Amino acid sequence: MSAQSSGQRRGRWVFVGIVAVFVVPICVAALFVLGPFKWQPENTVNYGELVSPVVELGSFNPTDSNARPLQLSNVPGDWFLVVLHDSACSPACQRLIEDAERIRVAIGRDRDRVNVATLGSNEATLFSATPHWGLADTVRFFNALNASTPSNIILPTLLILDHRLRVALIYGPMQNAQAALNDLKRLLKVSAPR
Repeated sequence: MSAQSSGQRRGRWVFVGIVAVFVVPICVAALFVLGPFKWQPENTVNYGELVSPVVELGSFNPTDSNARPLQLSNVPGDWFLVVLHDSACSPACQRLIEDAERIRVAIGRDRDRVNVATLGSNEATLFSATPHWGLADTVRFFNALNASTPSNIILPTLLILDHRLRVALIYGPMQNAQAALNDLKRLLKVSAPR
């Protein structure tokens, strides 16, 4: 009788152990996700301004340097550093183009995942080796960006776009290039290469 009751006790302890191994972690996880414990940060830190709702450059019919519709298959990269400028690229615009090129170099081994371009009117002439994307209606695009950010955008400005040409972050002309570099490194780290 004692052998059977010790076997039953051992069986109960095995059952309790199995329950503890599988059920307790699920309960603890539920407490953190649904319960009173705040494990997620209240806000995240982006150095640029987050664009919300999303503005898709593709819906504004951008063109490439040859005035042909911009084809994503012809443009390598997962992320784009794009300098948005008015018709004449001012010294501040030139500085942003140089900053974007430096950021691309500073990325290191992921530099092939990042492309640099300028974006402005189709009539804009730039004296830069950076590819130029044109827009027939820059005012409409500019107004869409202003509607999607809390502050007014001042041209020239630096944009980070994803591989579907959706504007993710905006940096004003006076922001430090290090801010864009930090955000882009984080984006490259959390996104898989396509």
